[in-house]
Amino acid sequence: MRGWLIVSLLFLGGVEARSQDGHVLFAPALPAGVADVTGWEVVTGEFETTRAQGAYRFYVNPKLQGIYQLMRYRIQLLAPASSLESARSSAERVVFVRHPGSRQPLLCWEREPTGTVPAWREIRPGTDEYKLEMGMVIRVLEVHRAARARANP
Repeated sequence: MRGWLIVSLLFLGGVEARSQDGHVLFAPALPAGVADVTGWEVVTGEFETTRAQGAYRFYVNPKLQGIYQLMRYRIQLLAPASSLESARSSAERVVFVRHPGSRQPLLCWEREPTGTVPAWREIRPGTDEYKLEMGMVIRVLEVHRAARARANP
């Protein structure tokens, strides 16, 4: 499996993730309903596997050390395994744990261009699209975990 990953720790301060050609990978604003992440630790990475390529930003709330309360990611599927995956865009997604430790669905949004101002569209819990996105965020977390394990044997 061909793969590479760049993982770095940053502190949020107006730094935008950019691709090598300078394109911003993540939106400048988060969806309404997401906590203020100013001062949260940010873990970033980019990856490429035989099935997908993408980038992510995971946010650690300093009051809740050790968990990613906010996860942003973009994934382009190179080998979709289903018609639902084939219809999925590579737009940015945001997954937010509103109440860590409670048994509530995660909040999830997709960034979609609408006219000249892009907007966030909620992905509703229980839908096939939501189930697909929960699988996608798990894939991104697995890629991140594997990269950390390789970096810290």
